[in-house]
Amino acid sequence: MPDLMQTLFDYIIDYTHETYCLQTKRTAYSVRRDSARSRLEEQLTEEQKELFEEFWEYNGKAEMEELYAMFLAAFDQSASLLRRHTA
Repeated sequence: MPDLMQTLFDYIIDYTHETYCLQTKRTAYSVRRDSARSRLEEQLTEEQKELFEEFWEYNGKAEMEELYAMFLAAFDQSASLLRRHTA
């Protein structure tokens, strides 16, 4: 990823992402997800907990990559709006 794109992405994640998330149902879903995770973890053996933590780690990384893909798509769409279009 080019340095400029990484810098823009990092800025959005660090300073504006949460503001936009507050305009969605993310918080409600996160509360339900976290509750379900807690209930599930209470039922797991130690070996299962280790596997679940590995799953959760990769899930978080996949979510970040999805955010990055959405950032790239939005950036490309914004750039296309700035280009001169001829009929």
